[in-house]
Amino acid sequence: MSEPGDLLIQRTDDNIVIATLNRPNARNTVSFAMWEALGRLVAELEDESPARALILQGAEGYFSSGGDVKIPPARGQGALARGKRLEIGQRVLNRIQALPMPVIAAVEGGAYGVGWGIALACDLLFAGQSVQFGAPFVKIGVVPDGGTAWMLTRELGRRKAAEILLSCRSLGAAEAMALGLVNQVVPDGQTLAAALEFARDMGEGNVQAIELTKRMIHEAESSDRAASHALELAYCHITQGGDELARAREAFIARSAARKQD
Repeated sequence: MSEPGDLLIQRTDDNIVIATLNRPNARNTVSFAMWEALGRLVAELEDESPARALILQGAEGYFSSGGDVKIPPARGQGALARGKRLEIGQRVLNRIQALPMPVIAAVEGGAYGVGWGIALACDLLFAGQSVQFGAPFVKIGVVPDGGTAWMLTRELGRRKAAEILLSCRSLGAAEAMALGLVNQVVPDGQTLAAALEFARDMGEGNVQAIELTKRMIHEAESSDRAASHALELAYCHITQGGDELARAREAFIARSAARKQD
């Protein structure tokens, strides 16, 4: 475990990284220090052999209430200085989405504002049954940030995204699940366990195939079918000659032989 700070980082024995937003006295609102710590973690994960997964959660049973309105978001003298904290956050979110490993949000309690944006930037989202999601930006006289308008519009379509963003209403876990914004709803307090179980089971540990599949999913969001097919062909060539396929074939043959003997 890292030293206490705005972000706690733990690495499990099976190479899963757990990052905990750690400002529980402020509902894990996002500070400059938290964004900067996330940026450092992402840089480490970009530069090393891919972890099996990155799991993001909030401390003490609550994901995040968004940006800390008690701390000014401005820094420096640039033309957009009043949005500097957001600019740093946007860079971090873009890099989280592009990581060569699955990123899972384990959300308890609530995810609001840019906190919801962080959760939406992940590849998978597991939610406790009492979780509430919301983007109350307009209510306080600002525009949606953290990519929430873009991601909700892409996921839900223009009209549903407009209804949620302009009404500033909250969504429960069940509604978010029905809309396709959540992968699993689990009992409160069980999201980290569910995320760890998924991370350990996915792809039967075939790390290379998982990495390349994550890269394909990420590129699909910004490429056309022809570019996607070219990437698919290259990655198919890589995996067809890999150790993971060879082991899977051997296991399949062994299982088939065992069934014939029964």
